[in-house]
Amino acid sequence: MDMTIFGRTGLKVSAAVLGAGGNSRLGLRRGGSEAEAIDLVRAALDRGINFIDTAPVYGTEEVVGAGVQGRRDSVIVATKARCTVQGSSYESSEFVAPGEMRRSVEASLKALRTDHIDILQLHGVRPNQYEFCRDELLPELLQLRDEGKLRFLGVTESFGIDGEHKVAQSAVADGVWDVLMLGCNFVNPSIAHFVLPQAIEKNIGIMAMYAVRGALARKETLDSLVAKLVEKGEVPPELLDAEDPLGFLLENGVAGSLTEAAYRFCRHVPGIGVVMTGTGSLAHLEDNIAAINGAPLPAAVLDRLSAAFANVTSATGDLD
Repeated sequence: MDMTIFGRTGLKVSAAVLGAGGNSRLGLRRGGSEAEAIDLVRAALDRGINFIDTAPVYGTEEVVGAGVQGRRDSVIVATKARCTVQGSSYESSEFVAPGEMRRSVEASLKALRTDHIDILQLHGVRPNQYEFCRDELLPELLQLRDEGKLRFLGVTESFGIDGEHKVAQSAVADGVWDVLMLGCNFVNPSIAHFVLPQAIEKNIGIMAMYAVRGALARKETLDSLVAKLVEKGEVPPELLDAEDPLGFLLENGVAGSLTEAAYRFCRHVPGIGVVMTGTGSLAHLEDNIAAINGAPLPAAVLDRLSAAFANVTSATGDLD
């Protein structure tokens, strides 16, 4: 497993992060059992992953806690807290009351069977919510950090809603957050323009999410997504083959699959520290680890991707 020093946290972490959310939630979302999810966590640790990301809303904190039991000292555990009231829309301005960060953290500590959280991030923060998070919630989080319940603090963005990464730009400028979780993939690498140069200067740890989503993994759905981006005017049509726009990712032995190409792309974007991968399948996990550990895509391929997708801000890679 490739290892890296994760920004100014100084943590030595695996390049691959086991994500306990997404479309799989360690298999629980697709009918898997808790025992199977726990086994998957343990299998990931056995294969060199030492970084796991979860959240209360995923319903996976308990299985992550069970999976790392007995090995907690060698694992980096990240979880999250909402800035809006439970049950309200993530878009709302119905903010949590004072003390809610403490209640959320205490509940996560109990679920995770631990006395500290390595990285606590405010979850899916929208542009209209950022100032509240910084001005009202950060002081409480800093107090929890001073008490030893948290080690590092961060923010996760709302990829697809915040097309210009305004939250991330503000978070980097403020310099008070150690970690950011940002969306990035080969059809929408916009953080490379809006955020990463500044994040590199401040040595902020960047977790890349959305490296692979449903629309990116299959030719049919990827072709459809590219066609929509061409129609929107975000992708110049003359730069890609209309019949097989991303075929060059699989030609001449570049990559064995679109998924492999997607992970290799994200892993080597300058400024990205680690790449999220979520699954409920051990075989799938092993394939993803191999891809994240893979070499950068050839320079000529990266140049073609950059030319075609440099102006994309609307796509996430999710299926419509």
